[in-house]
Amino acid sequence: LALLTKYVGKQYLDNTANEQLTIDAYLVNDVQLIYSLMRKEKTSLSLIAAANNVFDSMYSSNGYTYSYIWGSRITEAFYFPQAGTNYMMSLNLQF
Repeated sequence: LALLTKYVGKQYLDNTANEQLTIDAYLVNDVQLIYSLMRKEKTSLSLIAAANNVFDSMYSSNGYTYSYIWGSRITEAFYFPQAGTNYMMSLNLQF
């Protein structure tokens, strides 16, 4: 059983250090359960169950900014929201 915590601090969308063009800091927690079903010599079989973003944090991990002239200079920021709580299972066979 593992709890994976990831903290990412504030990020700038460009090189201007403009505080209005940033991505807020975020903290995300994932949980993994790994169970080995079989181990023989060089072969193993494992089942992995994972729950990602277990506290359903709303965050963006990346984005971009775009500037243009329309009477005056206009700068817009665009963000890519990330998934809420989601689940995954895998079966790993190593030989």
